[in-house]
Amino acid sequence: HDAVSEATEMLDIMDLPHEIQDVPEAKELVVTEGAITFDHVHFEYRDGHSLLKDFSLAIQPREKIALIGSSGAGKSTITKLLLRLYEVGSGAVSIDGQDISRVAQESLRRAIAFVPQEPMLFHRTLLENIRYGRQGASDEEVIEAARQAHCHEFISRYTEGYATMVGERGVKLSGGERQRVAIA
Repeated sequence: HDAVSEATEMLDIMDLPHEIQDVPEAKELVVTEGAITFDHVHFEYRDGHSLLKDFSLAIQPREKIALIGSSGAGKSTITKLLLRLYEVGSGAVSIDGQDISRVAQESLRRAIAFVPQEPMLFHRTLLENIRYGRQGASDEEVIEAARQAHCHEFISRYTEGYATMVGERGVKLSGGERQRVAIA
């Protein structure tokens, strides 16, 4: 049941960008440092329910933050605004000083890695699951990404290594292991 609802949510997310159009002659996002700024952002749902009012946040390059709050407080909405799956009502969200509403969405999404709390993996090999993040990656690049995400260690313990199948008829990974593969 959880996998079905997650798959449905993923499909909903994939459908959303069609509603939000790039501005004419949108520029490519160029990330040099990775500073993220929410500047006096207002956001409300179509039904008029206001969620964020005058929300400002500055995240420094390489800074790690946690969004903590009760259910419905806006944590997921902040993430979706950064991915531009929702449009801000007023204010601005910028990366390295570039207003994300003025950049090409494809370049924005290429620059952001998003790992859901319960990542879904495909019924494929571990190598193919990791390569999904960058289709043209060589085997060596996949293995390096796995090393950096600290999953090379447990993958190496499997008899078939990176050729190990994941999913129903494959190996069952723990939640933490699935997250590490998704990060890679």
